[in-house]
Amino acid sequence: MIIDTHAHALDEAFLDGLCQKPAFGLAAEGGKGNRFWIKRGEGRAHSLDENLFDIPKRIESLAQRGVDLQLIAPPPGFVAWPGGAANVAYARSLNEHGARIAKQGEGRLEMMATLALGEPERCAYELERAADLHGVRSAILPTTAGGRPLDGPEFDVLFTVAERLGLLLFMHSVSAEAPSRFPLYGMQVLVQWPFETTLAVTRMIFEGVFDRHPGLQLLLAHGGGNLIFLKGRLNSAYEATGWEADPYYRKNISKAPGDYFQQIFFDTCSLSAESVDFTIRIAGADRVMFGTDYPFDIGDPEAKRALPALNRLADGPKEKIFHGNAEAVLKAVRRPGNCDAG
Repeated sequence: MIIDTHAHALDEAFLDGLCQKPAFGLAAEGGKGNRFWIKRGEGRAHSLDENLFDIPKRIESLAQRGVDLQLIAPPPGFVAWPGGAANVAYARSLNEHGARIAKQGEGRLEMMATLALGEPERCAYELERAADLHGVRSAILPTTAGGRPLDGPEFDVLFTVAERLGLLLFMHSVSAEAPSRFPLYGMQVLVQWPFETTLAVTRMIFEGVFDRHPGLQLLLAHGGGNLIFLKGRLNSAYEATGWEADPYYRKNISKAPGDYFQQIFFDTCSLSAESVDFTIRIAGADRVMFGTDYPFDIGDPEAKRALPALNRLADGPKEKIFHGNAEAVLKAVRRPGNCDAG
């Protein structure tokens, strides 16, 4: 059995609707060859990978590769962007279209909820509503809410609800600011996005989020960015006793920063066998989940980059990564109480 915990999809009907009438700051245009072009506000239009919305092709690919279940979310730029994040109305629309995609999946697709991070005071309620209405067991969590860090007190209620329900929060990097030093958007994806995950989780650790929410189920995309490699560097700030010692690095936490890695899951989409192997060695097979970033090229859509490392593992660790760790979390999700779906 294989569970892919990191994939993206869009509903063609949702995109057709944007072609007819812009909404949520988005406008779309249908082009030749079944392509869509989309832009936010006055920003530059960009084309969408047609494999995002070609669901029959996706199902065929999953069947050929023996993937039994794939968790799908909108591309990260749809849920948060420089200066903004999904509000309640937009999150509900994305969740409705995610549910439509899942219904086309022949049992192989499961939607992740989109969080209404643009309205922090309503975000927790909307997550519980999505769990009640759509039966979601996971949600995509961008690394910032339009540039607003996630470690602020306004998001504690969200983490409390996710912890209480046992939902898997899938943290995916987004651009917190418009490109300045990066001439190409792709350079942000290549270099800045791993940093965004590293910064977001480092802040959460030092601000005490994992102490306040010890049962939080958090999965990091792209192998956690640079976080695994920086374990020793983070610990050095906690351990410092000389002139560089700063009480901040001990103020909100009860153990060394690297010890919190045992409260975090890392996916296998770090794009080289060496990186996957390093992630498994440092985090342990118990804290790694299989993920591909399907269908993106700057990803591992068919897991060809990760498989050399995974296939070298003994059966026990391999099974944990391919399905056991994700299955345990997803099966333990609790249904919310009476949640108003209106």
